[in-house]
Amino acid sequence: MTIKNWFVRSERIKDKHGGLIKYGKYLVNMEHANHKNTESIIPVYGNIENFIRTCSNEAVSLDLENSQKKGGRPVQSYAQSFVFSLPPSVVKPTQDEWKSITSDILKELAKKLDIDINDFKGRVFANVHDQDNPHLNLVVSRVVQGKTLKALDQKGTIGVAKKAFNAASLARCGLDVSAYEPLQTNVGPHLAKWQLQQKDSEKALKEIGLKSKAFDNDIAKTKEYGRLSAMLNNQIVKWIF
Repeated sequence: MTIKNWFVRSERIKDKHGGLIKYGKYLVNMEHANHKNTESIIPVYGNIENFIRTCSNEAVSLDLENSQKKGGRPVQSYAQSFVFSLPPSVVKPTQDEWKSITSDILKELAKKLDIDINDFKGRVFANVHDQDNPHLNLVVSRVVQGKTLKALDQKGTIGVAKKAFNAASLARCGLDVSAYEPLQTNVGPHLAKWQLQQKDSEKALKEIGLKSKAFDNDIAKTKEYGRLSAMLNNQIVKWIF
C-alpha cells in the first residue's frame, strides 16, 4: 500500500501579533516541551524577529488604511503556517536540500497566489525540526504589498503545496512518495500517534473486558452448579432419612 502525498498541514496563526510571537518562539526554542525528541533546529530562511515585525507592520498598516476608507475587515490572522513532514524511515534531507525544497515550494505558492516570488522576501520564515520524522516549518505573511492573501488557506493552495513538496523532495533528494510503503498499512487515514495508541488501548481494554466477562460467566456457572449440587445433596439426605 502506497500513499499519495507526504504529510502537509496548514492553518492560520490565531490571535494576531500575540499569537504570532508565541508561535515564533515555539519554532526556534529547543527547550520547549514538545521538542524533547528534536535533535536540532535547522535554520532555512529568514530571521524570526524580523519576520514577526514585517508581518505585524503590514497587517496594522492595512487595518489603518481600511479604517480610513471605512471598509474592509480587520486582519485577524497575521500569518499562515505550513508543516511539511517526512516519515521516520526515509533518509533525511541535508540543510541545503531543505533550502532547495523550500524554494521550490515558494515558487509554486507564488504562482498559485498570483504574486511575484520576490514579494515573499522578508515575509517568509522557515526552519526544520530535525527528529525521527523531520519536518519543515514554513510561515508566510497573510498580508503582502497591502493586500490580504485570501487564497493562502484555501483547499486548492494546500493541494499545490502538497504537490510541490512531493516534486521537490524527489528532485532534490530522491525521495519518491509513490515508492514509499508505510510501515503500518492498516492504521486508517490521518491517524496521529496518540490516536493509534488510543485505539490499541481501547482494543486491549475490550479484549480484557471480554475475558473478564467470560470469567464472570464461568464463576456464575460454577456458583449455579454449586447451588444445584447443594440442593441435590439436601434432597438426597431427605430421601435417606
